[in-house]
Amino acid sequence: MKRIFPVFSQFLRDSVLFRVGLALSALAILSFISIVISTVIAEDISGRANAVNVSGSLRMLTFRTLSEVLQPEKREQALETMKIFERRLLGLERFVVAKSPEGAPSVLAVHGVLQRWNTHMRALEINAAHGESSALKQIAHEIPDYVDQIDHVVYLIEIELENKARLLRVIQLGLLALIVLISLLTLWMLRRQVVQPLAQLLQAAKTVSQGSFSVRVQHASNDELGQLGHAFNTMVAEIATMYAHLEDKVEEKTRELKRSNEALELLYRVSQQLSASDLTLENVQAVMREVEAALELGHSMICISENGQMPAKVVTGDLTPEEMRALRVQSDCANCFTCAEKTLVEQAATQPFLSIPIGDGDRLRGVMPILMKEASAPLSNEKVRILETVGHHISNALINMRRAEEKHRLAVLEERSVIARELHDSIAQSLSYLQIQVLRLEKSLERGGDTRAIAQELKRGLGGAYRELRELIVTFRLRIDARGFNVALQQTVTEFSEKLGFPVELKNSLSDIVLSGNEEMHVIRIIREALANIEHHAAAGHASVAIAIDAGHAVTVRVADDGRGFDPAQTPANHFGVSIMHDRAHILEGQLEVASAPGAGTVVFLKFMPQKNRPPSPPESRP
Repeated sequence: MKRIFPVFSQFLRDSVLFRVGLALSALAILSFISIVISTVIAEDISGRANAVNVSGSLRMLTFRTLSEVLQPEKREQALETMKIFERRLLGLERFVVAKSPEGAPSVLAVHGVLQRWNTHMRALEINAAHGESSALKQIAHEIPDYVDQIDHVVYLIEIELENKARLLRVIQLGLLALIVLISLLTLWMLRRQVVQPLAQLLQAAKTVSQGSFSVRVQHASNDELGQLGHAFNTMVAEIATMYAHLEDKVEEKTRELKRSNEALELLYRVSQQLSASDLTLENVQAVMREVEAALELGHSMICISENGQMPAKVVTGDLTPEEMRALRVQSDCANCFTCAEKTLVEQAATQPFLSIPIGDGDRLRGVMPILMKEASAPLSNEKVRILETVGHHISNALINMRRAEEKHRLAVLEERSVIARELHDSIAQSLSYLQIQVLRLEKSLERGGDTRAIAQELKRGLGGAYRELRELIVTFRLRIDARGFNVALQQTVTEFSEKLGFPVELKNSLSDIVLSGNEEMHVIRIIREALANIEHHAAAGHASVAIAIDAGHAVTVRVADDGRGFDPAQTPANHFGVSIMHDRAHILEGQLEVASAPGAGTVVFLKFMPQKNRPPSPPESRP
């Protein structure tokens, strides 16, 4: 008990939930007690009311017995009535003894009635029922007195019944008063310890939501709401402290965002400048100067090692002669390439310059040394990331420049090969034919024969050679500019429409990005050769050019006319257009078919797979 009471007292002091639960439990217990007492007393009252009724029936039976013994014909019935009276009297006596405490007036009174019955009244009534005159006279005098004694028992039972009812009212009123009192105390406790703290906490929360962090909750006891108030005060204090430093943090974050935006803008400008199609070393040097100014670094340069040879060659840079000499004293080319394998942070901690690797290690290998200013701040992670990204962009730019130069050289060589082939297949053949005719002319002059026919052949041959030369000049001058293949094709169709005197129908479903530049040029030249044949030989009234790409990504070109046609097996001498088209189709790794017959027009059909859509070739087997 000594241990339980302090724990109970602590719970009562530190827990509002415990206090509310205790009050509600008290209300529930009082209500239960009230119900139980009411039930018990109501049951007792109900039994006493029944006892009053039994007592009333005893009086009635007493007078009935008197009436029956006074009538000779009913004296036998009086004996039965006496038995009923006796049973009910015994039952009343048992009930009163059971319901009333020992020595109660009702118990003594009912014992008196029962004793008088057993000692005197039963024998007197039996004698009277047998017709004894003395018993009849005596019973007529004693019955009223006996009834008065029974009435006294009824009176005492009624008194006890009223006492029970009065006790019930007193208990109910007392319990009701306790319930009302506890309820009022509970409401007062809820208002003082729950409602008011919650209202204060809500008001404080509204004040804090409006930006005022000086408010504090006053209810700070040890109960749940007190702990909540204490936590709220702590939270508001921490928020006030954080808010006080928020402007500094916002300003710091703003500076960081500004630096990040400047870095992104710098990288974007670098990327745009280095991805230009007309990139030169002067542009690369301008980019390096911009990076040096933005990151507050010293001068820099780019060194390239050809085939691993040392010393490397300086391709561009803005180092002064004094800086170059100082750099060579501090480090040689091999050391720069070795330092480039370290991280920039490690380099900044051990040497006065940074060596950024560039190139892909195979086709291009180089470094970009950057001097550090003496008064510059330590190299931050942000600057490290920017320099690494710039180095990557410069590497890609230099690699792309080298690739562009290689492609240009290959294009020049290919163009020269094409010119040589075209001259060999056209002008050279025509000149050979003319040389043969000149020899015939010489022989004819020596024999004194007619030379007019040979002269006409020479004239026609010279005209054909001149025409082919002009066609070759036009073909070699043909270029596909930035407007793309489709514009060049439309210009070609328009040109030949004017030459033919009727519009050439064009159906083109090819996108500008399907073919490479070399493929576009060969397709244009095949179409021009086919249209030139229509102009010179077909005498057509309609011509069409159709280009399409099928589901398998193969490109088909169809040039058709309704002219006189010809026999493909009997190509006239000194005509090489079909052969040239076949050669170009072979270069495209495609197939070219010429379908024609005399009087049925001509159809030139080309089909090939663009290089972009060809499956990768299997690697060559190595011995």
